Amino acid sequence: MSATAAAATTLEDVLRERHRRCLPALARLKLLARNGRGTGTDVRAATTEVLKELEAAETVLLDAFSGSVRREALAHFLACRVNRLTIVAEHAAATADAGDLPVLRRLLYQFHALAEAMWKVQLGLRIRNPRSIAGRT
Repeated sequence: MSATAAAATTLEDVLRERHRRCLPALARLKLLARNGRGTGTDVRAATTEVLKELEAAETVLLDAFSGSVRREALAHFLACRVNRLTIVAEHAAATADAGDLPVLRRLLYQFHALAEAMWKVQLGLRIRNPRSIAGRT
């Protein structure tokens, strides 16, 4: 990416790129839920990938809110969401190891729905006068 292109990168662009990067893992989770052939390792790998991208997007978003009175409230809200996703991911991996397909399906669909809801929150935030985010992708 050129210096000019990096400078032109907006917060929304960075968040959309992070979301795009986690889509294959979310798709793998849906497939695992449908066919039930996944192991705990498969579930852990996919959920970890999604969580990694969500946390990276969160970091960029919170950096953009630095100096804002909304930053702490947003940080707390996002941390609670990530915590909930982490718990569901751990339960899904343990359930996959145990071979309980109906519960695994429910947990994977729940994880998918929670992750997509978090992306909607992150992509839907509007910031007045955001700080430059060049180089944070």
